[in-house]
Amino acid sequence: MTNEEEPVQAFTPLEAGDPVRVGPYRIVGRLGSGGMGRVYLARSSGGRATAVKVVHDELAEDPSFRTRFRREVAAARRVTGPFTAPLVDADPDADVPWLATAHVPGLSLGAAVATHGVWPEQSVRALGSGLAEALEAIHRAHVVHRDLKPSNVLLAPDGPRVIDFGISVAADDTKMTTTGAVVGSPGYLPPEQLVGREVGPAGDVFALGALLAYAATGTGAFGGGPAYGVNYRVVHENPDLEGLPDGLEDVVTRCLAKDPRQRPAVPELIEELGRWEGADGARGTFTAGTWLPALVAADVTALRVAPLPEEAPTTTADADLPTVTVGTAPTAVVTARLGAPPERPSFAARLRGAARRRPTAVLAAAGSLVVLAVVAGLLLPRAFSGSSGSGNGTGSTGSPTAAAKQLAVRQQWSGDVDFWQPVVVGDKVVGSQDGLLKALYADSGEQAWTYDDPSASSFEGVSDGLVVASSEKGTIHGIDPAGGNQVWSVDAKAHTAPGTTFHLYTRVVVADGTVYVNAMYDLPEGSERNGTYAVSALDAATGRLKWTRAIEHTLSNALAVVDGVVYGGVREADGSYFHAWDADTGDQLWRYHASASPAYAGELTAITVSDGTVYFGDSRTVLHAVDARRGTKLWTYEPDDDGVEEWLEPLVVSDGVVYGGTGGATSDYEPGAVRAVAADSGRALWTEHTEREPELHGLLDGSVLFSTKAGTLHTADARTGASPAATRLSSGDPDATFEGGRVYFDGGDGRLHAGRISLTGR
Repeated sequence: MTNEEEPVQAFTPLEAGDPVRVGPYRIVGRLGSGGMGRVYLARSSGGRATAVKVVHDELAEDPSFRTRFRREVAAARRVTGPFTAPLVDADPDADVPWLATAHVPGLSLGAAVATHGVWPEQSVRALGSGLAEALEAIHRAHVVHRDLKPSNVLLAPDGPRVIDFGISVAADDTKMTTTGAVVGSPGYLPPEQLVGREVGPAGDVFALGALLAYAATGTGAFGGGPAYGVNYRVVHENPDLEGLPDGLEDVVTRCLAKDPRQRPAVPELIEELGRWEGADGARGTFTAGTWLPALVAADVTALRVAPLPEEAPTTTADADLPTVTVGTAPTAVVTARLGAPPERPSFAARLRGAARRRPTAVLAAAGSLVVLAVVAGLLLPRAFSGSSGSGNGTGSTGSPTAAAKQLAVRQQWSGDVDFWQPVVVGDKVVGSQDGLLKALYADSGEQAWTYDDPSASSFEGVSDGLVVASSEKGTIHGIDPAGGNQVWSVDAKAHTAPGTTFHLYTRVVVADGTVYVNAMYDLPEGSERNGTYAVSALDAATGRLKWTRAIEHTLSNALAVVDGVVYGGVREADGSYFHAWDADTGDQLWRYHASASPAYAGELTAITVSDGTVYFGDSRTVLHAVDARRGTKLWTYEPDDDGVEEWLEPLVVSDGVVYGGTGGATSDYEPGAVRAVAADSGRALWTEHTEREPELHGLLDGSVLFSTKAGTLHTADARTGASPAATRLSSGDPDATFEGGRVYFDGGDGRLHAGRISLTGR
């Protein structure tokens, strides 16, 4: 169990400050609250019972949350299935965003087990069968729940219902990027999520296994106590399944496998768990008397027949304070001042937090080969004929094009590490594992060193032969790559203005012997604003502060330093701006007004500079081209596809074309696209849609190479976008790094792999 508040499905009276109407829905009672907001029982104008969730005020003030929320609402609308609570209405753009789902008059699984104890095996099998079908519907809509837990499973007479699929992720992602912490329910988060890896459908299977263990034993499969202890056991220890019926032990054990690839697929679970028989001997028939334990069934049935409160007359107890009578017995009279909420300090200063970092390919000089490997014998390559997207050109003649070439790979080694964001530094590969910065020899995979300060686990770059790393506490470290010894370290106090407290780095860039940091700082309690930002420059050889520039408004996480200029984005009161600062002094060179919409200004998400033009993409799917010397607009490009996506790093410019990927800000597992745009005019050349969010790796012999979060490598003809083949690399994000014709990547087996690749004619 977790310490979070369980939503109570039997409604309770409204309280002072609760709304009386949200959109077209009349609010009649409270159902509960959670990490994203408050949940109310409501009536539609036609009398339909709905559950309306109203997000917390601080999230409503966060534009990055609104972007995620808008995307997740769109994804949730696609989910349809008999064991999900469908989304029926939403308004992500309201002053306080809200959504409405069909009301399920049932107990949560957590409340049922806490009140009535453990379930018999057949009831647990029925529960698992319904939940597996719910997950199949959710995954079919390209949504990963990521927060399946007892409070998100409601029990109805005709089967369980999964709620909050994909919706709570917006709040969780916002909290995670703000605090840098893993957000979720201990014991139900899969190990890959706890160690910072991508979470796919197999993560939901892990949570399903944990739910089955909880229903059958009354305790979590990894014990209780502090979250850090539970999370440690999830990652490093076997589950405790004592008390689990023998008939369930095998399926639960497989669901809780540490390796996501070893967990059963959802269709397999539907087949295996769907063979349950109810108390009346009928197979797989969901009625209260056949699948639920008797005491739970009685409670659920009573809730199902409870009347929904009717419209109650309003009487006046005070001329200024209307009183609203709510509910059936017990009756409560709630007094609330209506109208706009009182003003409060803005939460905007905390909006970005530690932004989700996207591993950026290490690109060599122009014209160099950028390659990706397929592990022979680990995952079999699969080639598919035909385009996987919407490339709309024709094949070329002469030398083989992308449409007439094939990938070849030769594995060199695999190591017993699982690096996050590996980077090649000389003859070593550096990365973070289990919170420690480590280095392997690039030619053999043997361990070279481990940095002895566990706080400095985030690799930031290389300058003059020194590895630069940062810690959550704000300390910047200079490390000798030969032996992993510290050369210098500088505390965040060096660039923290008096009266502020360091909170976190949103981006660190190492360039030209200098470490440039985007940082957020807390202001004293009671201040008009909650936080402030600054861009600072540190000497990479000594750690000495060169300059710092305070940013009163919100600083985007994207940052680039090219030819003595620092480029970054700031969201101000009247919209978003793109800034250029002198890299030596921090003085502002120019400011470009990127968006004039204060309500939805967009965030700067990707930057590249080429031939005197700076190209930057934002979270509204707009690509801008600006004169790098004067800061004047050259052109903008916005795809005409449905939906809004953000531009992803890296942007690549080659032969007069800007290549970039776009994807969802909500989840890496949403569909995306690779796009080609004319560098001189912003004219769209082609778009190749991808099954999951893409990451570009550069150009190789007329082909654009890109991988996706689904674990596949693709080639696209650089002229037309035609993509005839895909090769399976991993069960998730391969997190690849490229250097000198060699690739280092995660094969999905918890190991780092190295290999070489070539693109040859057939």
